[in-house]
Amino acid sequence: MTQSQTEMGRVIIGDRLQRLARLNKPPMSRFLLPLLAYFTLAAPLPAQDGPQLFSLYCSACHAADGKGATGGTFPPLAESPYVAGDPDRAIKIVLKGLTGPVDVLGKTYNLEMPPQGAVLPDDQIAAILTHVRSSWGNHAGPITTDQVKTSRASVADRATPWTAPEILKLHPFPLEKSVIANLLSQSFRGDWDEMPDFSKEKATNVEEEHDGILTLKNAPAAEDFAMVWTGDFVAPTVGIFTFLLDADDGATLYIDNSKVVEVKGIGPMDGSRAQEGKLTLLQGPHPIRVEYFQKKGNKGLALAWSSTRAKILHWLTEDTTNVLAVQPTSIPVGPDGDRPVIYRNFISGTTPRAIGVGFPGGINLAYSADNLAPELLWTGEFIEGTKKWNERGTADNPPAGQNVVSPSKSRALPENAKFVGYDLDSSGNPAFSVTIGSDSLVDSYHAESNTIIRKLTLTGSGPALEILIADKSIEAQLSITAEGGSLETTNTKTTLKLTPGKTVTLTYHWK
Repeated sequence: MTQSQTEMGRVIIGDRLQRLARLNKPPMSRFLLPLLAYFTLAAPLPAQDGPQLFSLYCSACHAADGKGATGGTFPPLAESPYVAGDPDRAIKIVLKGLTGPVDVLGKTYNLEMPPQGAVLPDDQIAAILTHVRSSWGNHAGPITTDQVKTSRASVADRATPWTAPEILKLHPFPLEKSVIANLLSQSFRGDWDEMPDFSKEKATNVEEEHDGILTLKNAPAAEDFAMVWTGDFVAPTVGIFTFLLDADDGATLYIDNSKVVEVKGIGPMDGSRAQEGKLTLLQGPHPIRVEYFQKKGNKGLALAWSSTRAKILHWLTEDTTNVLAVQPTSIPVGPDGDRPVIYRNFISGTTPRAIGVGFPGGINLAYSADNLAPELLWTGEFIEGTKKWNERGTADNPPAGQNVVSPSKSRALPENAKFVGYDLDSSGNPAFSVTIGSDSLVDSYHAESNTIIRKLTLTGSGPALEILIADKSIEAQLSITAEGGSLETTNTKTTLKLTPGKTVTLTYHWK
């Protein structure tokens, strides 16, 4: 496993996932855990146990019910077309990741799913996807290890994540039954900069489109042409209908002989020019007319509808488009009720291998696995996760609260000390483990009102251990007291001497 693969696996880890990992009780179970969407490393589980693998690796982002974590902030897997149908679509997304805007069940998400091909073996990917494809209203068939192996080989040379248009071009969704009946298409030749007056133009071709899908396959040329489709839009119910239209170059939608929405002029079909229009329709057929022209270069037409009762986009064209650009959604990270939250990603003000802990009650810390010490302590909000999710997981996130104190930026233990992971107790509080030669140090934390309680326990037969507690004065912001030992303070640092077999409790209290 390379360092870059390990860094990719930094995630928000719920302690629920830690408990699942401990079901197998591997010797290294306290090491960092992965997620499908943002994995870290964990001891392997039985490949055939798809539900348990999903709970361990996927549920923190996609939720246990497949509907997307934190109230739908993350894309749902329940009834998602991305996991249905062609198995290669889902397999390739897991192997190589997905980047940029993606529309799922009528909502646009602009988050990052990193590639997991270097993290998960074929049999575990097969088990996870088989579970996903048969749960929460999904009814797709199982995926085998051999299918994953074959798909992996086919994309071995790809170095970047997929975009939604790329993966859907390779593995498009099956076209749903169209609500357009009696569809006809007419083709025209000409060089236009805007929509022509078709009453003055003569069609070069007329086709019956029996599937009710608007397509450019019958276009009369590669460029400098126009098309018009007519038919009946059969509204499935009475209500307000929204129509999304995008085109390269121009397009106009009419229903009941009234203009509903228009994309004017010449330009790309990339979502930047997409327009929406709404109107109220009675249940039943309504005359529909779509006009389109293309000048030079690329061509494309995307038209979809949705109703207020079910805000899901139904595409009436072979092409689809990115919907209008979305603003980043605030994604606060914080404790889960009365349990702390563990955050494994880049945190401003500490080292790259920081482990954030957000305790209930607005007490937080960031422990550096590089310097083996708590490097940041703060109160209030824990972490704002928007930059992580919207800037591809590479941005440093600062503490979201206030009263930030940095006791030390230096290594707290001798050079031969090594970080070996952490455990969570029954309440979700962390205990970080370090080896120093043949001795072991457990550094555990919990929070009380405006206070962090830190317990340091050294076991082994080595000499007393000197631990750096602070390398500068922090007395104006924070008081530190010791029980079971004594702190030694000079002009430049505060240290604690810990003897094997002893436990010292430190109390950090904001003034």
